[in-house]
Amino acid sequence: MLRTGIDYFGELRTGRRAYSTQRFARGQYREDDIFFKEQNSDFLLQYSKEVNDDFSIGLSAGGNIREEENRFKRISANSLSIPGIYNFANAAEPLSKTQFNDKRKINSLYAFANLSYKNYLFLDITGRNDWSSTLPADNNSYFYPSVGASVILSDMFTLPNAISFFKLRGGWARVGNDTDPYALRNTFSFNEPFGNFQRVSASDVLRNEQLLPEQANSLEIGADLRLFNNRLGLDVSWYDSTTKNQILTLPVTNTSGFSSRIINAGEIQNTGVEVVLNATPVQSENFKWTTTANFTRARGKVISLTEGLDTYEISNNYLSVQAKVGGRMGDVYGTGLVTVEDTNSEFFGQVVHNEDGFSVRDPNLKLLGNYNPDFTLGLQNTFSYKGFNFGVLFDWRQGGVIMSRTVLIGGTSGMMDFTAIGREEGIISEGVIQNTDGSYRPNDVRLSGRDYYWWRYNRGNEEIGMFDASFVKLREVKLGYNIPKKLLQNTFIQSMSLSLVGRNLALWTENPHFDPETISFNGGTIVPGVEDMALPSSRSYGFNLNLTF
Repeated sequence: MLRTGIDYFGELRTGRRAYSTQRFARGQYREDDIFFKEQNSDFLLQYSKEVNDDFSIGLSAGGNIREEENRFKRISANSLSIPGIYNFANAAEPLSKTQFNDKRKINSLYAFANLSYKNYLFLDITGRNDWSSTLPADNNSYFYPSVGASVILSDMFTLPNAISFFKLRGGWARVGNDTDPYALRNTFSFNEPFGNFQRVSASDVLRNEQLLPEQANSLEIGADLRLFNNRLGLDVSWYDSTTKNQILTLPVTNTSGFSSRIINAGEIQNTGVEVVLNATPVQSENFKWTTTANFTRARGKVISLTEGLDTYEISNNYLSVQAKVGGRMGDVYGTGLVTVEDTNSEFFGQVVHNEDGFSVRDPNLKLLGNYNPDFTLGLQNTFSYKGFNFGVLFDWRQGGVIMSRTVLIGGTSGMMDFTAIGREEGIISEGVIQNTDGSYRPNDVRLSGRDYYWWRYNRGNEEIGMFDASFVKLREVKLGYNIPKKLLQNTFIQSMSLSLVGRNLALWTENPHFDPETISFNGGTIVPGVEDMALPSSRSYGFNLNLTF
């Protein structure tokens, strides 16, 4: 087999800011020219043979060339001469320009073998080697193999009649990864001209010409058990994956002339379990009920970073996502309110206020939770009666936290429904005031509704915007009918089915103001653990007609 394919897109995005907006008092006009292309060319050779009645073998070998190209260009007029004329010729100041191009190429060779003995013992072996243009010439090659074995015990031995099928499996794999383009050598960037003179500046990130490819080793074991003529099935998997030599950008002292440096560091361990339960509780000539439950639980732990470093900030978009040695991946940190820490005090845990009645903010970051769920569970039930079928799918996510900027911004500006409380009579915030002698007394200062909400829901007070991200969703309801084949005998249609489908029909969650499943973006990057002025989630209804000729 020999093939090639291209995936590309191009976008021209325009942005307009009217006069008197907060950030651009005289308006703004912006154009973003975005281009992406990925081309894959690969070949594959395959060979299979039954050596004898018991043993068979399959061999494959191939290669791939992957080429990527990204281009981005932004031109902005950040001040307009005439309001409402969105054109670069209407710019009142010199245009702001940003541009970058990057390319990446990866060459790959791979091979895999499949061995089978008596159709109950199987062994799969793979090997792949990549050569990446983004790594140093001496370290741009990385090999990652895998081995997987499985045995069908129900075919190998005579088991009780109740066991329809029993399979054990296990596997080990290693995966390599490169880095982004231009991470090896320091470069210069163009700045806005100074008069007629072009200016350039050195990068504040210290690149690394000795980078190694990232490496992940994973182990997985599992079992597939089916009972009572496949009326009941259980599929269980457990995995353990450890990632090493991660390519990280770490802060350094400014006296070095740089703000950060790129290094290989870190060891992250991820473990998890997945369980799928299938059952057919009722089955008769005309009626059948099948149910499927899918349970997943995963945990990520930071084993080590690098010498002298125990904390690494992964992102800082509204919340600080930090990896701390001994902590969990997905831990989020932010600012909050000062509380009484004396465990012997009757006011332990209550919010501290100043003499003016305003809660005291704690400038130090504190752990606010983890954005990953404790577990997820999907539950599918399907009922069929003669030609009719009815299906219901629920999704349950338990645990994890999410910060709502909708609640914070809407709260501080008086746009949320709960801000109607106290607008006329004011509010005495729950908590205490610290006396001059260090003791506490209940807060007795009444604030106006405006001052209370403006201060409490300030967007920099992340702790107040934190919510439980648990939810249950009625993901899908489907009602269908299969047209009897006897009605299609004299037509060119072999089968026909009609169905009505509704998706995202109901949501049960702690917070009525947003959907905790919402994904937020900042500059095209997903912001984990944050809901940022997201549009309301929507229901959808559809009609399906399936025909087979």
